Amino acid sequence: MSEQQQYVWKLKSLTGTGQWKAFCEMLDYKIGMQQKKLEQSKDPVDIYHAQGAIQALRQMKLLKEEINGTN
Repeated sequence: MSEQQQYVWKLKSLTGTGQWKAFCEMLDYKIGMQQKKLEQSKDPVDIYHAQGAIQALRQMKLLKEEINGTN
């Protein structure tokens, strides 16, 4: 079993519970906070950081599909 498969196996139980919905709600909240920061930032470095954070948070929301093999 590869290292990635081990992580996927460990996370499978999280995706099948109500915990996943709460996790996604938290991610949506954090995405919203980063979007506000992005809208208010004038410094290009802060803008790039907010963009990167939003991308990473959105990738985390796609973990369920990756874990369940649909992506």
